[in-house]
Amino acid sequence: MPTDEEARLFEDMMACREVIFRICLGFTRNPADAEDLCQDVYLKAYGRLAGLRQPSSVKEWLYRVARTTCLDHAKRRRVLRLFESSGRPEAALDPRTPEASALTKERLSLLKAAISRLPEKQREVFILREYGRLSYEELGRAVGAKAGTVMSRLNRARAAVARWIKEGGT
Repeated sequence: MPTDEEARLFEDMMACREVIFRICLGFTRNPADAEDLCQDVYLKAYGRLAGLRQPSSVKEWLYRVARTTCLDHAKRRRVLRLFESSGRPEAALDPRTPEASALTKERLSLLKAAISRLPEKQREVFILREYGRLSYEELGRAVGAKAGTVMSRLNRARAAVARWIKEGGT
């Protein structure tokens, strides 16, 4: 039976479900993979909950677990892609009209391509901020950098994404 402290920590973790899912979705760009990773994050975190040194920072700790889990997943995917002969299709979008669906898919494709071209440190800060909505301080703690460094990386990432999209992906 969990202690009162463990129960409170678990409740704090579960309050972050939506943010953790958005972070995983930002890294994977696939809802099914994001769901799987989100479950992995919570399984890992729950298993390590008793060893949490600073219970007051459970949210930031959970963001770090999510980030690490997503980065590990991306590394595994890169290795698997070396052995695959063809990629799998993108998740289907919910179409309203064929024209709107095509335009949305094109814009989403440009955004995904722009994000994937970012250097790793800029990409992870961009995803954590835009998908996870973390503050600069939370970002700094999640990636192990000062807030100023995080702001600089984020600024460069946003500028690169905007430039790439403006140029139409060329």
